[in-house]
Amino acid sequence: MPELSRLEWARMNLDQVRRHLLDAAAWGKSLTPDQLENAAGKIAEGMRIYLEETSGSGADSGPAPRSPHCGRPSRRDR
Repeated sequence: MPELSRLEWARMNLDQVRRHLLDAAAWGKSLTPDQLENAAGKIAEGMRIYLEETSGSGADSGPAPRSPHCGRPSRRDR
């Protein structure tokens, strides 16, 4: 099997997280804090890779811009 590019690897991880969260939502499954932390780590790593690969400037570009999740205010904004 050929080695995945960084973007392919990031896309694969983000798709795994998406499927896991959709499965939990569809079937009313509870996720443990460890599972949620793992998912958050995969999302952060995938977004970091996407930013590095698409910005052209790599790690010198600073942190990724934050966007609201699902259009809902965070706890800090309430």
